[in-house]
Amino acid sequence: MNLLVLLTSSFPYGTGEEFLLNELNYIRGFDRVVICPCGVKPGSKQTKPLKNGIECFPVSYERKRFGYAEVILNRHVVSEIAELIGAGRFSIGRVHELLFFSKNAVNIFHSLKNLPDLEKADRVTIYSYWFYDGAAAGALFKDYLLKCGKSVRLISRAHGFDIHAERAKYGYLPLRRFLVKHCDGVFPCSSDGSGILKKQFPAYGGKIRMAHLGTKDHGIKYGSRNGFRILSCSYMVPVKRLHLIAEALKNTDFPVIWTHLGSGPLENELKAAAKELPKCVKCEFKGSMENSDVMNYYKNNNISVFVNVSSSEGIPVSIMEACSFGIPVIATDVGGTHEIVQNGENGFLLTPDFSATEFLDKLNLIKDMEDEAYTKMCEKSRSIWSDKFSAEKNYSEFYEVLGK
Repeated sequence: MNLLVLLTSSFPYGTGEEFLLNELNYIRGFDRVVICPCGVKPGSKQTKPLKNGIECFPVSYERKRFGYAEVILNRHVVSEIAELIGAGRFSIGRVHELLFFSKNAVNIFHSLKNLPDLEKADRVTIYSYWFYDGAAAGALFKDYLLKCGKSVRLISRAHGFDIHAERAKYGYLPLRRFLVKHCDGVFPCSSDGSGILKKQFPAYGGKIRMAHLGTKDHGIKYGSRNGFRILSCSYMVPVKRLHLIAEALKNTDFPVIWTHLGSGPLENELKAAAKELPKCVKCEFKGSMENSDVMNYYKNNNISVFVNVSSSEGIPVSIMEACSFGIPVIATDVGGTHEIVQNGENGFLLTPDFSATEFLDKLNLIKDMEDEAYTKMCEKSRSIWSDKFSAEKNYSEFYEVLGK
């Protein structure tokens, strides 16, 4: 039996990783598929439906059996500490991150050994959605299965936070070399991420291969400036920097509607900031929405431009979705965003630390451009999505590689 074990953070539980629903439709080449969410809290309920033939085995309920004492003398942990000391990067904070990371990986691994009917599989592909503790658990699980006489591969995607150490707490991501060494393939979601990993680990460059994510084709709506509406769509957390949109709109002197899809811990703060905006600016906060409702919003409303002002990203799925409808984009030039937003072609890129003036200048360019130029910008958004970020194209190719 050819088994695929997909390690997620919480999917199909909770509110994150909704974009995995698209990917599951393209899985092929396996006799059995089991999704293992690694960060589910006891008492949580499944929130996303799984298609027939895909099982779910939450591994988190037994994760507290192993603590720091079980990992502090692990040879990989000791080697990492020695490497930190040798590089002059040793600190108590980094060691704590390493131990916490390793403890989680060990606990996930021991839970995975309890996967039902594991003995029936002679071929196993372990697929970690994040290049983090799930991938480390996958490495331990791979070694265990090899000792059981099974044919095993370990692959991992990599996105944003799990590539850029400078964004992490203490500027440190644990056990990077261990992960890339033990993975049979690492698939960053952007060329930017792929380049970073290849530069960091040139000896393992042959394992690293860019694989874009993708979104489903929900049809073409195209952008419209009939009632100038800017749309943002994200969880309301600091990294998304939604307050910068409000700050920029303070200086707006033309009618504009700012609509945001999504909720989060900063919702009250953003609503308060919106009340300070001039009368020509109307704000709409739609709250948390299912992905299907977000797609229906695109279909049924005129949107002039999509905006994303995050301080860090891989390649945002929200931008892919907007482009699939043929909507221009204004976004910060961080991570792999420039791979989907081509400056002056399907929108405009902002410098990472953009000013309110810079944002408004780009907004005015879209507002004031000739109809023909705006139409071309909309068409370019759709064509970039079709060429590079179609779920059907990207996931079919991805699972053709995994299924071999």
